[in-house]
Amino acid sequence: MPGLQQVFIINPVAGKKDAGEWLVPAIRRAAAQTGADPEIYRTERAGHARSLTEQLAADGRQIAVYACGGDGTLNEVLQAAAGHDNVAVGCIPCGSGNDFVRNFGRADDFLDMEGQMQAVPVKVDALQTSMGVGVDICAAGLDAQVAYGIPKFRRLPGCGGTMAYSLSILQALCSPFGHKLRIRIDEEELTGTYMLTAVCNGQLYGGGYRAAPNAVMDDGLLDIVLVKPLSRLRIASLLALYRQGKHIGPDGQVVPSLARWMWFGRARSVTMDVLDTRPIIATLDGECLPVRHLEIKNDPGRLRLLLPPAVLQSQTVLAGASPCMAGDTVPGRENNV
Repeated sequence: MPGLQQVFIINPVAGKKDAGEWLVPAIRRAAAQTGADPEIYRTERAGHARSLTEQLAADGRQIAVYACGGDGTLNEVLQAAAGHDNVAVGCIPCGSGNDFVRNFGRADDFLDMEGQMQAVPVKVDALQTSMGVGVDICAAGLDAQVAYGIPKFRRLPGCGGTMAYSLSILQALCSPFGHKLRIRIDEEELTGTYMLTAVCNGQLYGGGYRAAPNAVMDDGLLDIVLVKPLSRLRIASLLALYRQGKHIGPDGQVVPSLARWMWFGRARSVTMDVLDTRPIIATLDGECLPVRHLEIKNDPGRLRLLLPPAVLQSQTVLAGASPCMAGDTVPGRENNV
């Protein structure tokens, strides 16, 4: 990757074992073949990946920062990199969920260090929210409550991302759910009781649930899914369709069997206020927080993501994924906004 200094930030506690044990030698071998001289850092505490990226961004060099960990590590790096034209962010998935890379297909393509050494920066939209900056999905309600409960299940032997998500769903279904919300979607205002809301830049989250099957990360728009409360028996069938992305058709319409409970639309901004007494659990790319007010807007072209060549050729979630460098306009933006 000419002109970019490669930096790898490894979270040794992401996933079930220290990824640095295999990753550092793999980076060194790939670098030797390309003549690169990468910098490698290991995080020592929560928030360390963010502070490292902030320091690197501040020195003005053109850098490629690889978040080597789970979605939380990637979130920290993105928070610091957002808006810095000299920083492009890559992901080497070493966590339990790894939802970000699911948007682009096979995780193996992101674990190929030779491919990562040739990764290309492309501009994508960001989720600018009152919880911070994200790239994938900001959700609130049952789905976020599920995400909130996942960490304790991941600590169980043999309980990976999808199984932990499914167990957390079962726990959430045994708890009260549904909040009275006022939701402003661009200029439209909705007031009602909802159990699940998802505001999407990407397509997948929660261990592989395809919330927004038609979402594109560089079209300037948010894909929004709202679900009203329904019986626990019906929830099972809804989640089955939701996991496969079959709740929304290719035409952007909710499938007839769910139209009574589900609303779908596209917009540039969403504001949500809780009107009952309980805070709602919200999640931004897997990071969870109880809130009473939530703001989300699409920030076109704010992030530069690094995609290995194999991913770039096969991806389907970017409309204009041609290479771009600092100061470039976002490919295809003029026709989408």
